[in-house]
Amino acid sequence: MKKSSLGDYILYYLAKGLGMLFRAMPITMALFIGRRLGGLSRFFNKKRGRIAYANLKAALGPRYTPAQLAAILRRTYANIGQGIVEVMILPKLGERYLRKYITFEDFHLADDALKTGKGLIFLTGHFGNWEIANVALPLKGFTYKAIARQQKPYLINELLNTYRQSKGCKIISKGPGVKEVLRALHANGIVGMLVDQDAGKDGVFVELFGRDASWHRGVFEFALKTGATVMPGFALRQKGPRIVFKVFEPIRLSQHGQKEDIIKDAFRQHIAALEAMIEKAPEQWLWQHKRWKSTPVRNVLILNDKRIGHLRQSEAVLRKIRQIWVRRGYRSQDIRSKVIDIDIKNRLCRGLLSLTNNLSGRYCQGCLGCLRTCLSAGSYKDVVGEYADIVISCGSSTAGVNFILAKENNARSVVIMKPANMGIKKFDLAIIPAHDKPPRGKNIVITEGALNLIDKEYMRANAQEILKATGPLRKKVIGVLIGGSTKDFSMRADCVDMVLKGLLDAADEFDCDILLTTSRRTPEDIEGLIRDRLKGSNRCKLLLIANEKNIEGAVEGILELSHIALVSQESISMVSEAASSTAYTLVFNQGTDRNIRHRDFLSGLKGNGHIEISDCSDIHRAIAGIFTKGPEMRILDDMSKIEGPLERLL
Repeated sequence: MKKSSLGDYILYYLAKGLGMLFRAMPITMALFIGRRLGGLSRFFNKKRGRIAYANLKAALGPRYTPAQLAAILRRTYANIGQGIVEVMILPKLGERYLRKYITFEDFHLADDALKTGKGLIFLTGHFGNWEIANVALPLKGFTYKAIARQQKPYLINELLNTYRQSKGCKIISKGPGVKEVLRALHANGIVGMLVDQDAGKDGVFVELFGRDASWHRGVFEFALKTGATVMPGFALRQKGPRIVFKVFEPIRLSQHGQKEDIIKDAFRQHIAALEAMIEKAPEQWLWQHKRWKSTPVRNVLILNDKRIGHLRQSEAVLRKIRQIWVRRGYRSQDIRSKVIDIDIKNRLCRGLLSLTNNLSGRYCQGCLGCLRTCLSAGSYKDVVGEYADIVISCGSSTAGVNFILAKENNARSVVIMKPANMGIKKFDLAIIPAHDKPPRGKNIVITEGALNLIDKEYMRANAQEILKATGPLRKKVIGVLIGGSTKDFSMRADCVDMVLKGLLDAADEFDCDILLTTSRRTPEDIEGLIRDRLKGSNRCKLLLIANEKNIEGAVEGILELSHIALVSQESISMVSEAASSTAYTLVFNQGTDRNIRHRDFLSGLKGNGHIEISDCSDIHRAIAGIFTKGPEMRILDDMSKIEGPLERLL
């Protein structure tokens, strides 16, 4: 036994004194004080409040608004306060209290179970007033023992058990009390077990409110070994001290099949009763516990600003998370994902989101009001209706929404690109390219380019789809990725015309096939120019005008099949995809990019040997140089840089 400190003694005598005070009061007054103290307690441990709110949203979110969930949380603390007071007055309770305040419902089922002579395991949870069974069942004439976890400090645990055992209940310590449980069941007694807390990775996983939760298998191990009846039961608080003690039909244990399957089926029956009680009175369950701590299921929410390049970067992070999860022994489908489009009303609202987030602390329920003001009605409804363990966003406009939702869900936040007007330290992980000039930090990963979905397996699968459209290809292939105009870049038709002429000349000289795709940003006049130049060419085996027809994964398939990737300069995402493939990446430059950040990006990749840059008028010579000299090209590998940080995040 650990020696008690002075603080332990102070806490012990304080608890003992409060117990004497509450037992001297009328029960309604004592519970009134308990509710108030419970309400105040949530301000002293905000971490538990965040856990509780996130659990509520994960389990019940679609049925309640954020305001309603917050109200349930407040009532939860009031119920906890009442429960603590009731523990302190347990020695005062007698048969008169039982007759006045406790209603027993369907208890004939317990009497019937005990007629078998093999004992009864009473399954309950941290719901309502779960401690009342310790006095109610002995006073009703049952032989009752309860398994309880030892509390710290030791003196408080001893005081608590003294109260619990004041009417004849016997407390069995969790862990070393296995023999006592078996003796109690063999003597046809009742053993109470709280089985609604996380059992760790070695528990049996059965869904609770749609997510796998870990359960202690011991309860059904006892039942299978002794033949004891297992019966769910809960003490539902109606109002104040009035409790309805309800039991459910005994759990049916199958006599056939594997033991693990039998135990899982038994838990499903118990969970059905538990969920029914929680849905009836959600404020009476102990949401503050990390109930789904060991679940392999993770919910990932991607915030989409409707820019395809940004979405692909978010999807790249999601795929890396799935790969890590599979490597840990879980299933890829255990990572559940959803993409939600974010519609911010205007620039003023975008600035307001950043300002609100900079002024808020780690947890700000009021920030949801800002979100409601700044997002379109549909977008707000979508984001607050989803629970997430991880929130991913790419682009400065969605960073503020990411911050608020991560706090609201007690989730991990991953932001890609430097958030505008917000502190990077507010996010759990920030993935920022070097050309954004990010600071150094423990939560910051600096990349050379944009994250993407380029990997061998994915590219090979998409290459097969391309080959279905093209048929067999020549030994040498040039893939061409044409983007379009941006706010800082105007694509010129004369430049594209020179590129196509040089491309066709090089294809003839080196006997190459051409695979070309445009983007949805490609101007109509340039689409027409490309169509006129290449449609009749026997060299062009694939011509995709994205605004007319597209093939899913076309870019990845083209890159897998190509020896050279010829790419327009304006798209960071597209250039990064090409540089991440095994194709030799040649970027054609028309010299009109007004974005210094973008020029830094291209210079950085060229300086590190990931790309070559050529003027529009010099494409033929550049391609010839690649085929004749074969200079070494270093593959861009930003995805490996985020793997370690994501491992730690998960």
